[in-house]
Amino acid sequence: MRITNNMMRNNSMLHIQRNKVAYNKYFEQYATEKKIQKPSDDPTIAVRALKYRTTMVEIRQYISNCTDAENWMDATEEPMNKANSILDKMIEDVTNAANDPNNADDRAMIVQQLREYSGFIYEQNANSDYAGRYLFTGYRTDLPLLFDNAQTDTTYTITEGLEINKIENTSFVYGQPEYGDTKTADDYANEASEFLTAHRIMVSYNNCDNQDVTITYKDVAGESHTITAVTKSIPENTVYNEHYMPGDDEVYFVPETGEIVFGQNIYDSVRAGSDMSVRYQKTNFEKSDIRPEHYFDCRAVNNVTGVTRNYADVRGQKINYQINFSQMLTVNTLGCNAFDTSIGRVVDQIYNVINDLDIMEMNRTAVQKRIADCDPGDKETLASLKELEEQIGTQIALQNTVLTNTYSHAITVFQDAKHTLNVAVADHGSRYNRMEMTKNQLEILEIDTDEAKSENENVDLEEVLVNYTEADLLYQATLQATSKILGTSLLDFI
Repeated sequence: MRITNNMMRNNSMLHIQRNKVAYNKYFEQYATEKKIQKPSDDPTIAVRALKYRTTMVEIRQYISNCTDAENWMDATEEPMNKANSILDKMIEDVTNAANDPNNADDRAMIVQQLREYSGFIYEQNANSDYAGRYLFTGYRTDLPLLFDNAQTDTTYTITEGLEINKIENTSFVYGQPEYGDTKTADDYANEASEFLTAHRIMVSYNNCDNQDVTITYKDVAGESHTITAVTKSIPENTVYNEHYMPGDDEVYFVPETGEIVFGQNIYDSVRAGSDMSVRYQKTNFEKSDIRPEHYFDCRAVNNVTGVTRNYADVRGQKINYQINFSQMLTVNTLGCNAFDTSIGRVVDQIYNVINDLDIMEMNRTAVQKRIADCDPGDKETLASLKELEEQIGTQIALQNTVLTNTYSHAITVFQDAKHTLNVAVADHGSRYNRMEMTKNQLEILEIDTDEAKSENENVDLEEVLVNYTEADLLYQATLQATSKILGTSLLDFI
């Protein structure tokens, strides 16, 4: 076969081009530290690179979500822990008050301290916010848990579920001896106070509307019953506490205190049943009262504009963050699951009992003043006043028993509220631990994925330097060989 100079020239240029391509490839790898410069260089590496980069973006977003969730949950945990410690103090104070004799000043100081503690739990903790969003209000993060100001233009129709086992036997003083100019010692003796009990449970608000209240429950056979309670306002003269004495087949609702008082037959039926709820209305809310929409299914009607809003599924308002592939985490804790409304209600109950006791002691002081001013020779009047003093003393002793029972009930309520809060804290802590474990796993996965991405895309500089040097030597040798071949022509042989 005849080899021509043109053939040799073409072959030489082809080899030079091939060596130049290899030389340029290793040069670019060495300069960029990447195995490929465009997908067509190696489609397999390109596809893997896209997958690793997408995975890295997702992992870093999940880590960012975990950080946001961690910040939210840290902000949530602190007010719950503070409220927990305050409940311990409230239990301690009430226990001491129940065990020690207290005068009027001591009682005033105790109830004032309890009110401050209650306000701290609701106003400084339950109403906490983070970065402009309220922590314990579910989806309504822009709406505080408590009313900012007194609210009187909207009527809420509230449906509140009540635990049947929280129906208590409350004690009260029935009857009261009252001073009269013509009364005798026998008259005062006939007005002697009695110590009675009633079956009672309290809704979450006082000063409710004077409207029909319906109570729904299931009896022991599972049959549903609805009772319309008799509205029984507290009269100005509370000598006989008639609002605590319904008939056997009656239920009283006391709007001023939010108490539901059961007659004996109704109580027996309800106590053996389940699923009790009460439907009532409230229009006048004070500043720092809990907004019903954060705790109960309710309907709110603006009495000025007529606008109606319905609120439901309160306990299903979960704020979820995606913290991993196909993994969601609930970061919020609902106020209705953490802060029991009964804390403030039982403090009000203690205040009312103490206030009644203070009035009784003032009445006794007034009688003692009358005795001191009475003519010693007026034996009949003096005897009647002393009988009155004795009967008021008996009434005070009975009221002190009521107060002691109220303290005991308050301790139980605070302990139950603490249990509710502890359950919320435990649930919060378990979710927090899961989030931390997930975040740690993501950080490890980020490192592993970054290493795999680097191994797929990046070159080994030592290896590529050797290849680059080899390609350079080969390219230079090709140029030298070609220069010798192409430098010789047919004239050199003539």
